[in-house]
Parts: sequence; C-alpha cells; structure tokens
Amino acid sequence: MEPNARRLWKLLEPIHAVGYFSPEPVALLKEAGYRGYWMGYFAARSAPLGPVPAEVVHAVFYNFAFSHVSRALPDAWGFAPPEAAHEARRSGAVAALRRQLGSLADSDDVARAASLASRAALSAQPEGRPLYAALRSIPLAEDPLTLLWGLGHAAP
Repeated sequence: MEPNARRLWKLLEPIHAVGYFSPEPVALLKEAGYRGYWMGYFAARSAPLGPVPAEVVHAVFYNFAFSHVSRALPDAWGFAPPEAAHEARRSGAVAALRRQLGSLADSDDVARAASLASRAALSAQPEGRPLYAALRSIPLAEDPLTLLWGLGHAAP
C-alpha cells in the first residue's frame, strides 16, 4: 500500500507544477524583471524566505548545485523583491489552472478539493521544514482555486 504522503503528493503535484512549467508564471516572472528561467525559478520558489542569499536557498532546496543557485541569487533581488516573485508565480499559476480547467475552475469540486487539501496541508508540523514554515506565514487565499494552488505549493 502506498503511504498517504505519497498519495497526497500525486494529487497535488500536477496543481503545484503549473507554477514552474506553464507559460503564464514564466511570462509574469520575466515581466517582473527576472532574467532567464532559472533566476525567476529560484526567486519565486525561495520568495517566502525573503531576500536570502544563495547559501540559504542551496541549504533549503539541497537538490541543486550551489553554482547553479548562485548564478541566480542574490542578483535576482536587485531586479525585483521576493514579494514580486511570489505574486508573479501565484497569479501566473492560477491563470494557468483557469486556462486548463475552464469552467471547472469555479466549480464546487474545486472548492471541495481546496477544503480537503487545506485540512491536509495545514495539519503538518513546520519543524525541520523551513520553506513550508515560510509558506505557512503567507495568509491563505479565499478564492478556492488560488487556495488549492497555494496549498499544493505549501504541502510539506
């Protein structure tokens, strides 16, 4: 039997992934001033931590080479602040979900999924999960689709 955490990841990852790979957030990150895909990626993904240096992002993400992270940070913070990166990623991801879901984006099913996902995501403990803790410090959205993407984004 598959562990619950893995089952939850499989449900939320397709929702979360639009923030990285859809044209809408990538375009909004470029519009915010970030240069190149990776600068926007590292700025947006680490934005909840604040304008931290590459050493912190490398330690938190741990799956990227430091040389890769350091080509994007801290230079990204000279183009736009972390709040701009987070907003570009959030609004771009939600726009991508709206495009992909069409009329279902405002359905009762999405609202129910957001409610269930929030119960699951908010039940985790933040200890040992610095990015999750930083994401939890951001107020929850009221719009179900935005909430659903945000919870996929914050799931530990």
